[in-house]
Amino acid sequence: MRSDSKKQLEAINQQIKDIVGLYRNAVGRLGMSENELWVWYTLIFMDGGHSQQDICGMWSLSKQTVNTIISNMVRKGFATLAMIPGTRNRKEIGLTKAGRDYGESIVRPLFEVEKRAIEKLSAEERSACTAAFAKYVGFLREEIRVYDGLEKEGAV
Repeated sequence: MRSDSKKQLEAINQQIKDIVGLYRNAVGRLGMSENELWVWYTLIFMDGGHSQQDICGMWSLSKQTVNTIISNMVRKGFATLAMIPGTRNRKEIGLTKAGRDYGESIVRPLFEVEKRAIEKLSAEERSACTAAFAKYVGFLREEIRVYDGLEKEGAV
């Protein structure tokens, strides 16, 4: 690996770890897990109806983790589950008024922090950052698929 590529990879990985640590610390003070934060974040800020399977896919969370979080939300009266017509067992997660109020109180301040931080970058910087990172993630996904295939064949 070229020296500049190695240094850039180290920088990217460290920045990712820094971001994860920032979120971990922020939600830790709120008494919730990072995984719970991303479920609330999805239900409060992302348009459309969402099932547990959708949330698993969006945030790379296990089915068991999301099921536990949603079950606790339902038990506390924060969420409801409704069968999605035409599916075997997919249920759409809905928030009750209490759930929306609670979720907003937790997630809205963090969203505002994120928004202020990203808006400190110019529009061009935001576009370049998201485009380059999306491209990198796509290439990494491809390379990991190749690696997984080689590993399964015993070549690695």
